[in-house]
Amino acid sequence: MSYELETDHLSIDVAMILKELNSTPNPHLVTRTTGRDVRSVIEVRLSAISDKVISLIDFSDIEVMDFSCADEVVARLLTRFIGSDRPQEAFFVLKGLVPNHLEPVAEVLERQGILAVAENCSGLLELLGNSSSEEGKVWGFIEEKRSVTVDELNAVLVEKDDQEALKRLIDQRVVFYETTGNKYRSFGSVIDSLLE
Repeated sequence: MSYELETDHLSIDVAMILKELNSTPNPHLVTRTTGRDVRSVIEVRLSAISDKVISLIDFSDIEVMDFSCADEVVARLLTRFIGSDRPQEAFFVLKGLVPNHLEPVAEVLERQGILAVAENCSGLLELLGNSSSEEGKVWGFIEEKRSVTVDELNAVLVEKDDQEALKRLIDQRVVFYETTGNKYRSFGSVIDSLLE
Protein backbone atom coordinates (compact mmCIF):
# COMPACT_ATOMS: atom_id res chain seq x y z
CA MET A 1 0.00 0.00 0.00
CA SER A 2 1.40 3.43 -0.90
CA TYR A 3 0.66 6.97 0.21
CA GLU A 4 1.67 10.12 -1.65
CA LEU A 5 2.53 13.00 0.63
CA GLU A 6 -0.46 14.97 -0.63
CA THR A 7 -1.86 14.95 2.85
CA ASP A 8 -3.97 17.43 4.77
CA HIS A 9 -4.13 17.71 8.53
CA LEU A 10 -7.00 18.09 10.94
CA SER A 11 -6.63 19.11 14.58
CA ILE A 12 -9.38 17.81 16.83
CA ASP A 13 -9.82 19.09 20.38
CA VAL A 14 -11.80 16.40 22.18
CA ALA A 15 -12.71 18.73 25.06
CA MET A 16 -14.23 21.21 22.59
CA ILE A 17 -16.31 18.42 21.06
CA LEU A 18 -17.58 17.54 24.53
CA LYS A 19 -18.43 21.17 25.14
CA GLU A 20 -20.39 21.31 21.86
CA LEU A 21 -22.24 18.09 22.73
CA ASN A 22 -23.16 19.08 26.29
CA SER A 23 -24.86 22.21 27.50
CA THR A 24 -22.84 21.88 30.70
CA PRO A 25 -19.06 21.80 30.21
CA ASN A 26 -17.70 18.46 31.39
CA PRO A 27 -14.09 17.48 30.73
CA HIS A 28 -14.75 13.79 31.42
CA LEU A 29 -15.02 10.96 28.90
CA VAL A 30 -16.81 8.46 31.09
CA THR A 31 -19.68 6.73 29.29
CA ARG A 32 -19.78 4.61 26.17
CA THR A 33 -22.56 6.81 24.77
CA THR A 34 -20.40 9.92 25.21
CA GLY A 35 -17.45 8.18 23.57
CA ARG A 36 -19.61 7.07 20.65
CA ASP A 37 -20.93 10.63 20.20
CA VAL A 38 -17.41 12.07 20.23
CA ARG A 39 -16.21 9.49 17.70
CA SER A 40 -19.16 10.30 15.46
CA VAL A 41 -18.24 14.01 15.44
CA ILE A 42 -14.61 13.14 14.61
CA GLU A 43 -15.72 10.91 11.72
CA VAL A 44 -17.98 13.66 10.33
CA ARG A 45 -15.12 16.15 10.44
CA LEU A 46 -12.81 13.68 8.72
CA SER A 47 -15.36 12.99 5.99
CA ALA A 48 -15.30 16.69 5.04
CA ILE A 49 -11.69 16.27 3.83
CA SER A 50 -11.29 14.62 0.45
CA ASP A 51 -7.49 14.26 0.52
CA LYS A 52 -5.49 11.93 2.70
CA VAL A 53 -5.49 13.34 6.20
CA ILE A 54 -3.45 13.05 9.34
CA SER A 55 -5.62 13.85 12.32
CA LEU A 56 -4.13 15.17 15.55
CA ILE A 57 -6.57 14.13 18.27
CA ASP A 58 -5.94 16.24 21.34
CA PHE A 59 -6.96 14.96 24.79
CA SER A 60 -5.08 17.71 26.69
CA ASP A 61 -8.14 19.19 28.41
CA ILE A 62 -9.77 15.86 29.20
CA GLU A 63 -9.48 15.18 32.92
CA VAL A 64 -10.85 11.62 33.07
CA MET A 65 -11.18 8.96 30.38
CA ASP A 66 -12.60 5.55 31.23
CA PHE A 67 -12.08 2.27 29.38
CA SER A 68 -15.37 2.44 27.46
CA CYS A 69 -14.50 5.89 26.06
CA ALA A 70 -10.95 4.82 25.25
CA ASP A 71 -12.51 1.95 23.33
CA GLU A 72 -15.01 4.16 21.48
CA VAL A 73 -12.86 7.22 20.77
CA VAL A 74 -9.49 5.54 20.19
CA ALA A 75 -9.74 1.82 19.40
CA ARG A 76 -12.94 1.84 17.34
CA LEU A 77 -11.90 4.96 15.45
CA LEU A 78 -8.50 3.51 14.55
CA THR A 79 -10.00 0.13 13.65
CA ARG A 80 -12.41 1.76 11.22
CA PHE A 81 -9.52 3.34 9.30
CA ILE A 82 -7.12 0.37 9.34
CA GLY A 83 -9.08 -2.13 7.26
CA SER A 84 -9.22 -2.26 3.48
CA ASP A 85 -12.88 -1.12 3.66
CA ARG A 86 -11.91 2.15 5.41
CA PRO A 87 -13.98 5.16 4.35
CA GLN A 88 -10.91 7.27 3.48
CA GLU A 89 -7.15 7.55 3.82
CA ALA A 90 -6.75 8.80 7.39
CA PHE A 91 -3.89 8.54 9.86
CA PHE A 92 -3.95 9.50 13.54
CA VAL A 93 -1.71 10.94 16.24
CA LEU A 94 -2.98 11.03 19.82
CA LYS A 95 -1.92 14.14 21.75
CA GLY A 96 -2.19 15.26 25.33
CA LEU A 97 -2.49 11.80 26.88
CA VAL A 98 -1.62 12.04 30.56
CA PRO A 99 -0.76 9.01 32.71
CA ASN A 100 -4.36 8.37 33.80
CA HIS A 101 -5.42 8.32 30.11
CA LEU A 102 -2.65 5.94 29.10
CA GLU A 103 -3.87 2.98 31.14
CA PRO A 104 -7.28 2.67 29.44
CA VAL A 105 -5.88 3.58 26.02
CA ALA A 106 -3.04 1.04 26.28
CA GLU A 107 -5.44 -1.68 27.43
CA VAL A 108 -7.93 -1.24 24.59
CA LEU A 109 -5.14 -1.04 22.00
CA GLU A 110 -3.55 -4.23 23.31
CA ARG A 111 -6.87 -6.04 23.59
CA GLN A 112 -7.69 -5.30 19.96
CA GLY A 113 -4.16 -5.72 18.59
CA ILE A 114 -3.95 -2.12 17.37
CA LEU A 115 -0.93 0.15 17.18
CA ALA A 116 -1.17 3.93 17.58
CA VAL A 117 1.16 6.89 17.51
CA ALA A 118 1.06 9.32 20.42
CA GLU A 119 2.84 12.58 21.10
CA ASN A 120 4.25 12.51 24.63
CA CYS A 121 4.57 15.48 27.01
CA SER A 122 8.04 16.23 25.57
CA GLY A 123 6.61 16.55 22.07
CA LEU A 124 8.22 13.32 20.90
CA LEU A 125 6.23 10.63 19.13
CA GLU A 126 5.98 7.13 20.53
CA LEU A 127 4.38 3.87 19.50
CA LEU A 128 1.53 2.61 21.67
CA GLY A 129 -0.06 -0.81 21.68
CA ASN A 130 1.24 -4.34 21.70
CA SER A 131 4.23 -4.03 19.39
CA SER A 132 6.96 -6.61 19.02
CA SER A 133 10.60 -5.70 19.62
CA GLU A 134 11.13 -5.84 15.83
CA GLU A 135 8.21 -3.48 15.21
CA GLY A 136 9.52 -1.09 17.83
CA LYS A 137 13.00 -1.21 16.28
CA VAL A 138 11.75 -0.59 12.72
CA TRP A 139 9.33 2.17 13.77
CA GLY A 140 12.01 3.84 15.88
CA PHE A 141 14.53 3.67 13.04
CA ILE A 142 12.12 5.34 10.60
CA GLU A 143 11.06 7.93 13.17
CA GLU A 144 14.68 8.77 14.01
CA LYS A 145 15.77 9.00 10.36
CA ARG A 146 12.51 10.80 9.42
CA SER A 147 12.86 9.75 5.79
CA VAL A 148 14.36 6.45 4.62
CA THR A 149 14.54 5.08 1.07
CA VAL A 150 13.45 1.51 0.44
CA ASP A 151 17.06 0.57 -0.37
CA GLU A 152 18.34 2.11 2.89
CA LEU A 153 15.69 0.29 4.88
CA ASN A 154 16.34 -3.04 3.12
CA ALA A 155 20.03 -2.73 3.99
CA VAL A 156 19.10 -2.50 7.67
CA LEU A 157 16.14 -4.91 7.78
CA VAL A 158 17.93 -8.08 6.82
CA GLU A 159 15.93 -10.47 9.00
CA LYS A 160 12.57 -11.90 7.92
CA ASP A 161 11.05 -10.75 11.25
CA ASP A 162 12.10 -7.17 10.43
CA GLN A 163 10.37 -7.30 7.04
CA GLU A 164 7.21 -8.68 8.67
CA ALA A 165 7.42 -5.92 11.28
CA LEU A 166 7.55 -3.27 8.54
CA LYS A 167 4.52 -4.80 6.84
CA ARG A 168 2.51 -4.68 10.08
CA LEU A 169 3.52 -1.06 10.70
CA ILE A 170 2.28 -0.15 7.23
CA ASP A 171 -0.94 -2.16 7.68
CA GLN A 172 -1.51 -0.49 11.07
CA ARG A 173 -0.96 2.90 9.40
CA VAL A 174 1.79 4.12 11.73
CA VAL A 175 4.32 4.84 8.93
CA PHE A 176 3.90 6.39 5.49
CA TYR A 177 5.20 5.00 2.23
CA GLU A 178 5.77 7.80 -0.26
CA THR A 179 5.76 6.45 -3.81
CA THR A 180 7.23 9.56 -5.44
CA GLY A 181 10.50 9.16 -3.57
CA ASN A 182 10.22 5.40 -3.02
CA LYS A 183 10.75 6.03 0.67
CA TYR A 184 9.21 5.71 4.09
CA ARG A 185 8.40 8.85 6.07
CA SER A 186 7.97 9.11 9.80
CA PHE A 187 4.84 10.68 11.25
CA GLY A 188 7.08 13.32 12.82
CA SER A 189 8.42 14.44 9.44
CA VAL A 190 4.97 14.42 7.87
CA ILE A 191 3.47 16.51 10.68
CA ASP A 192 6.36 18.97 10.53
CA SER A 193 5.96 19.42 6.78
CA LEU A 194 2.21 19.96 7.12
CA LEU A 195 2.54 22.52 9.90
CA GLU A 196 5.28 24.61 8.23
